[in-house]
Amino acid sequence: MSKIDALVGDVSQEDVAAPHSRSIVQTAQPSAPPVLRVISPSDEFSSDLPTGRRLHPQDWSELVDKVRMTAARIRELEADAQDQELHVRELLEKVREDIKAANDRVQAAEAHAVDVQRRAGALLAAADERVKAAEERARIAESWLLLVKKAFTEEFDRSKTEKRPA
Repeated sequence: MSKIDALVGDVSQEDVAAPHSRSIVQTAQPSAPPVLRVISPSDEFSSDLPTGRRLHPQDWSELVDKVRMTAARIRELEADAQDQELHVRELLEKVREDIKAANDRVQAAEAHAVDVQRRAGALLAAADERVKAAEERARIAESWLLLVKKAFTEEFDRSKTEKRPA
């Protein structure tokens, strides 16, 4: 059984003994166990006041004024809290819009990168084809040059052999 259950059990036994009294659990220190104090309704308000002193109407008026001032301050704080909450919601909406815009820019950049990569691939393929065609033309030109050289060599060798007197 916990300490609270034991205290509640003690209170219920006292309630049977004094049906018109109320129980209040007070803690003297944060680490101290709760203390149970039983007071009757007539002692409820006068127990905190010095003996022989009752509240005057002016004291009640001051109390009412303090309650009203406190309530007004609470309303102000609630209005401020609502304003701050609205401001935070607006900021969140702006952040969401900024994130969406950033995502859109990222997607556009990725699409552009894919397009550039595709075009670069096409340009590389075309350049490769031109290189192959140039190599083929160079090979053909070399074979023609070899034929021309061979023809010159044969003609000049023949002309030398024909001009020699025997």
